[in-house]
Amino acid sequence: MQLDELHYAILNELQADSRLSNAEIGRRIGLTAPAVSERIKRMQNEGIIKGFSLEIDLELLGFQQQALIAVKLPHGYIDAFLKEAKKLNGITNITHTTGEYCFFVTVAVQSTRELERIIDTFGKLGQTTTVNILSVPVRHKPVTFTHTASRARP
Repeated sequence: MQLDELHYAILNELQADSRLSNAEIGRRIGLTAPAVSERIKRMQNEGIIKGFSLEIDLELLGFQQQALIAVKLPHGYIDAFLKEAKKLNGITNITHTTGEYCFFVTVAVQSTRELERIIDTFGKLGQTTTVNILSVPVRHKPVTFTHTASRARP
C-alpha cells in the first residue's frame, strides 16, 4: 500500500486521540468523513493500524506495585517461558530483546506476594532480575509521521 501525506496525517491524529470521529479527523486534515473511514479501513486491512487501545490507571484499581522483570533463559526454554507467561495475571507487556536478557516483562500487581509468584514461576525456567517501577514519565509517546520522512512497506 502506498501511503500519502493524508494517510500520515490520519495516523498522527489517531495517535494523539484514537477516539476522534472520522468527521473530526477529516475536518482537521481536509477530507470528508467517508474518505477518512476508507483510508483507516485500508490501513487496518494492510496491518498498519493494528487496533485501538484503552489506557487504564491500574493504580486506581488497586494495582499499586509495578515492576520490570528481566529474564535470561536457555534458548530451548523460550517457548515454555512464553506459555507460562501468558497464563499469569498481571503481566502487561513482554518484550523480546537481544543482549544479556531474552525478555523484559512489565507487571502490575496488587501485592508483593503476587510479584513473588511471578518471579518464582520465571525463576524455574531461567534467571531473573527485578526492579520496581517508580513512575513512567513518558507513556505512549507518538511517533510523528511526515510523507517525506516515512516510507511505505516494500
